[in-house]
Amino acid sequence: MAKISNIFSLLAMAATMSVAFASCNSSEKLEMNKRDALKEVQPVTRAVGNKTPKLTVYIETNDINPLNAKEYYFCDTNPQEEVIDHVILFASNINGTANSVTLHHNENQTYILSHASTLIQPLQQKGIKVLLGILGNHTGVGFANLNATLLESFAQQIATCVTTYGLDGVDFDDEYAKYYQAPSGLPTPSATIYGNLIKRVKQLLPNKLVTAFYYSDGGYSLNFDSTTYNALDYMWPNFGCNPYPPTGFPASKWAKLSIHVDNGGTTYPICSGIQSCVDDYFDYGAIMMFNLRQWNAANIMNCFAPYVWGRNVCWTGVSHAKNY
Repeated sequence: MAKISNIFSLLAMAATMSVAFASCNSSEKLEMNKRDALKEVQPVTRAVGNKTPKLTVYIETNDINPLNAKEYYFCDTNPQEEVIDHVILFASNINGTANSVTLHHNENQTYILSHASTLIQPLQQKGIKVLLGILGNHTGVGFANLNATLLESFAQQIATCVTTYGLDGVDFDDEYAKYYQAPSGLPTPSATIYGNLIKRVKQLLPNKLVTAFYYSDGGYSLNFDSTTYNALDYMWPNFGCNPYPPTGFPASKWAKLSIHVDNGGTTYPICSGIQSCVDDYFDYGAIMMFNLRQWNAANIMNCFAPYVWGRNVCWTGVSHAKNY
């Protein structure tokens, strides 16, 4: 009887300890259950992989929320691996007179920059680099006709903007400046001046990306010197398949394939042309897509993804409406 009594005593103590243990850990278990439930509805995403070529997309921020760029991943990756490497916020502008130059942001760019925590940082948290796109603005003043004082002023404004808003770099597109109506007293436009601006920005932002659209229809980017090429991280040519980078510019920084997407989803080149272009892409470091929209563009990306990365692209199904 004493042994049986001892056994009952031990069982009672064990039961008491079990209840106490369960009580102490009940809130912890609830939290674990919540986390497990969240895992089921919120797929884990890992940062952009170290892949080549890099994929850069331009987003027309007047129409499209930049967060749409974070909804593409490589199929069958778990955690999901992001596809897009660089997003260019297109576009802010260079505005100028004979005596002053201004980095101008319209209301859409202004909103995005001032709400970087919700419209820029979510991209960066997934490993996507976000660049400020800059474009001419019909004032007769552009990247290629700044005097030394204006050039320094504009370079400093760019550097301040990139630093202030935590951006990852800047992209230059020397279109729509209308140099033919330049105010009197400014220098003749030249690749040298444009190149000096690029080099000065790179000096001010040595750890940021500096890229340029290679406008082939008579643009001043056609005649950069070797020091400007060295300062650039990438160049994106006018749309199509462009296998020949400028003399002295390495293929590793060149987007042989440059895709234009219209608002209805038609692309130039078409899918068969894209596939032909990427048939031999071993030496090229970039692919560019202009005008990523809010709808599923995985079908466009899959015109090249299996050929350059050996993987297919999927879309999460999440579309971000313009909310600014």
